[in-house]
Amino acid sequence: MNFGLLLSQLPHVQESRVHYDAMLALHAPEPRKLAVFWLRLKTLLS
Repeated sequence: MNFGLLLSQLPHVQESRVHYDAMLALHAPEPRKLAVFWLRLKTLLS
């Protein structure tokens, strides 16, 4: 679900945007395991 579309319909857009940004910060994406493995392999071989 795209919460960004819902924000524009709320009466208090700025407060909602702050809350939404805080929610995104809680679930920061982690690097993919394959990418981490590849970077470690590259540093090992170089």
